[in-house]
Amino acid sequence: MTTTTSPQPDGRIKISIKDPAELITSLPWLLGFRPARSLIVLGLDGFEDRCSPVLRLDLPAREHEREVAERLAALFSRHPGSTVVLVVVGQRPEHPPHPGRPPHLRLVERLTEAFAAIGRKVGHALWTNEVRGGQPWRCYDDLDCHGLLPDERETVAAAVMVSTGAVTFDSREELAAQLRPDDPAAVERCRPLLRAAMRDFEGTVPTKAALEERAATVREALTRVRRSDTAFTDKEIVRLAQALADTQVRDACLTTAVPPRSESSFAAERLWLELVRRTPEPERAAPATLLGYSAYQRGEGALANLAFDNALAADPGYLLAALLRRCLEHGIAPDTVRHLGCVGEVGLLVAPGPEDREGIP
Repeated sequence: MTTTTSPQPDGRIKISIKDPAELITSLPWLLGFRPARSLIVLGLDGFEDRCSPVLRLDLPAREHEREVAERLAALFSRHPGSTVVLVVVGQRPEHPPHPGRPPHLRLVERLTEAFAAIGRKVGHALWTNEVRGGQPWRCYDDLDCHGLLPDERETVAAAVMVSTGAVTFDSREELAAQLRPDDPAAVERCRPLLRAAMRDFEGTVPTKAALEERAATVREALTRVRRSDTAFTDKEIVRLAQALADTQVRDACLTTAVPPRSESSFAAERLWLELVRRTPEPERAAPATLLGYSAYQRGEGALANLAFDNALAADPGYLLAALLRRCLEHGIAPDTVRHLGCVGEVGLLVAPGPEDREGIP
């Protein structure tokens, strides 16, 4: 079994992974972090030969296995495809391995039954204690199917993902940490400035000139970030937060996520992340939602989910974040919500130009 790559018409690179060990090793790149004590389910769309959706959840306790299996089967029933792949990473302490079989055998059996009930076949059911080079892996249904995981840095999948700018973290906690303020005192300095600015902003009907000025504020910030300049002053953070509080400007900024993995989309994501770290609530909800949408479009569900949670923690009633998180929870493909990035006149002010769409990896 081998792993191959092939360029696609839209400039992306398709990776065909046929080896179970390389499939397991690719999980940190698919998820954005190295999973531990996890169940990962990958749906295989036979028509397009791609993974969709890819879901990860903590290994369930024994009493919740049947419920988890039924919920996953119901979710995957809404997506095309005839096959799924199950990967169990690690084990809960109360689940010792069966003689000659990996741990969590009953969970895999219940998942297999639940997917069979909706006409889905489990193509592979795999286990490893840790997704790291040199760790042993095994199949659940074939005692002769086993081996050692390769060094992930030397796999084809890793080389391709690194070349497209993908980043992976060593744990979900490490991934979540990047959304926290680097300087909590700076956030507190911005709070009274932002409150004063928003008092003048709220309840007013923006003119076309005001909309263009707010869009220009974001556009200028995007240009700076593309030059690796994120040294924004407190007043600049407040101006950006105020601009994104305008839903027309925020919706225009959704265009920056498309096409995914382009230079312009990565630059925009760096700006949203910087604003998430430095903007007080509730205005933090806007950049957090934009960050989540960008990650969603790139297929990084873990970061998207964390960003939407961050937005809703800042403003529990933030509708766009709630809707997008619901889409993510139901495994709706990024293409389905990509139309959100198609907006009107203000979008033309902040969207990437044609030169940004050339040479996309």
